[in-house]
Amino acid sequence: MLSRRIFNFIRYITRTHVTLAGRGTRNFRIPIALGIFSAAKCDNIFDGLSSADTLEHEFLIKQATTVNVNAATQLLTVTLVAIQDTSERLRDALSKEICLVQQALEWGEEGTPPHHWDQLVAIRGSLSDLKHNLRTLISYMDYAEKLATVAAEISYLSGNVIASDAICERIEHANRTCNIQKQLNHDLQQESLELQQRAIITSPQLEEKLKQDSAKDKSNAKT
Repeated sequence: MLSRRIFNFIRYITRTHVTLAGRGTRNFRIPIALGIFSAAKCDNIFDGLSSADTLEHEFLIKQATTVNVNAATQLLTVTLVAIQDTSERLRDALSKEICLVQQALEWGEEGTPPHHWDQLVAIRGSLSDLKHNLRTLISYMDYAEKLATVAAEISYLSGNVIASDAICERIEHANRTCNIQKQLNHDLQQESLELQQRAIITSPQLEEKLKQDSAKDKSNAKT
């Protein structure tokens, strides 16, 4: 109904004679109708451009979120591998320390050779460095997890649900792995501590020697 009214209106305009003063009568049919159609056509063009710009911006945002997710995933992976490697080296050093303390407990202070105590001091120096490195890496992981969480949220809001779900799974995997490594380290450290306490109770003469080694370990760590 509305389109028919517009059509009749256009027909009426194209048939209207415009009278100019002193020059008779002339017909202006095409220009008026053409102006109306031109305006309608321009509106359609602008609408198309606006839609295209919106789609382009959404695509660029999704692409940027994918880049952020990949970067955050890489940071999580690298930090997690470093934590695993450092934890394994820490447990290896703890095992050596436990072995040296057990041998010293069996041999006694007089039967333990001097180089044995030197080895124990060296192992404890390595343990101090490894514990420091591990604490630093765990703090890195905390920041990496926060960065990955933000990347996951932005990806979800932009409609990039697949990337958001993928990095959320990666965050959960990293948390589980870190907790496992922490628990393994804690268990072995607790075993080493209990052994040293038992050695001190069983052989009081070793108490001073173990304390001296611990003091040397701390001084070496500071230097």
